[in-house]
Amino acid sequence: MKSVIRWGIWGTGAIAHSVASDFRMANGALLHAVASRTEERAKEFASEHRAARWYEGLDSLLKDTEVDVVYVATPNHRHLEDCLACIRAGKSVLCEKPFALNLAQAQLIANAARLHKVFCMEAMWTRFIPAVIEAKRCIDAGDIGPLRLIQGNFAYPTPRGNESRLFDIKLGGGALLDRGVYLVSLVQHLLGVPDLIRGATVLGPTGVDEQSSYQLVFAGGALADLAASLLVRGTNDFLICGERGSLRLYEPFFCAHRMVVQSYAYQEDVQRDSTKRGARKLVQRLRNKPTVKALRRRLGPLLEVLHRKWIRSFPFAGNGYQFELMEVNRCLREGRIESAIMPLNDSLEVMRLMDALRSQWGLVYPQECAELQNQ
Repeated sequence: MKSVIRWGIWGTGAIAHSVASDFRMANGALLHAVASRTEERAKEFASEHRAARWYEGLDSLLKDTEVDVVYVATPNHRHLEDCLACIRAGKSVLCEKPFALNLAQAQLIANAARLHKVFCMEAMWTRFIPAVIEAKRCIDAGDIGPLRLIQGNFAYPTPRGNESRLFDIKLGGGALLDRGVYLVSLVQHLLGVPDLIRGATVLGPTGVDEQSSYQLVFAGGALADLAASLLVRGTNDFLICGERGSLRLYEPFFCAHRMVVQSYAYQEDVQRDSTKRGARKLVQRLRNKPTVKALRRRLGPLLEVLHRKWIRSFPFAGNGYQFELMEVNRCLREGRIESAIMPLNDSLEVMRLMDALRSQWGLVYPQECAELQNQ
């Protein structure tokens, strides 16, 4: 594979602009061409992001023999058709999340990529953010012990304007597919497949889940408690608790620049000595005194060190999409058709979980009704 990987972008919406601006920070990745539904929009996008070529329609982009890989940046309901077109044309694919509307569609994409031996990956960029990679390394190394509890939310208020795809059921809108997918995918990355899935939602007037929550229970005893919203602002962080300590990815967790690591004693060690328990009760009473509270606030940074709490920074330029671009480049240079960090089976499992949640809510997209009628 050539040293410079030439990329094409299909779709010119907001996410495409954000990804395109990060190409300059992805070594060996060149934004070569862009395509949109109209040539005028494609030309404007290409001029803004310095792409050499622009096209009207996906077919024209796929005929460009110099394009090695296509980033599919179209709305959710288009992912199946667009990915299949790229794969059949022999173009590698990075598909914007969610991978598809449902598991059946995602399976069709995965099957086609494997049949044609074409690289394909869901653009779950969070997995490639440096802070997230370090959190995964710490967990795998046992630094915080066996995982027991994960809590996270992805919640920002979104205008309901007529142009908002997030409230449009025909476009595959809703909190789960747009925001909850980040939470579910990250938990799946850390813990695998849950044994029990529970969910609750508030369906809006357009039929999409405007707010939804998810509880995932795992065989080892771990519990994930997650929520997504299009209506309100949440903490937008991600807390991972193990028996020896905890990790917190700061807002926004999906592209975190900071992580807090805290260590603490084993629970069995705490329960072993009743004398220490009595001393701790006395200490707690002292902590509640106003003068002690004031002193603790002034000594906060020192106390954090003494209590084995560290804030670690992982600064990076740009939006953070460059890391997934570099992963695709690496895989292509090594002749791989899947990423080990974001394999197709993980995307399928995440779609399976989201299907199960939507089934509990009775949330069905119009395209799924048509698929059932055609079977």
